[in-house]
Amino acid sequence: MTSEICMPYIRVKDAYASLEFYERCLGFRKVSEHRFAPGLPLCIGIERGELRFLLTEHTGDGAFGICVYCYINDDVDELCRRCREAGARITQELEDMPWARDFAVRDLDGNVTRFGNRRKQRDEDTTAT
Repeated sequence: MTSEICMPYIRVKDAYASLEFYERCLGFRKVSEHRFAPGLPLCIGIERGELRFLLTEHTGDGAFGICVYCYINDDVDELCRRCREAGARITQELEDMPWARDFAVRDLDGNVTRFGNRRKQRDEDTTAT
């Protein structure tokens, strides 16, 4: 049985420039590329572990400035450090929230990706009453 995944469209002006940013700063890798015909807008599929995004130049595929929240298995503090060292613009520093320890990064087109490590539920939250 295959698992279900969600692949949000991330609207970008230049898919190749965005691909370089997502690879260098956030650790994604390219898995696909599609253009209906030469000269038409480009769409590039990227992944990082189980995360999948579509970087799209198509005007009908969404709007600039969205926010995508990603729970990750990697250490969020280490990822934040690597993103910063790679030149990513951190828009929210590491913060302990009720649901996760997380931080946010803004891409070249103003889209925000938030990465977080889930909080373990307290014993009373998981015990049936």
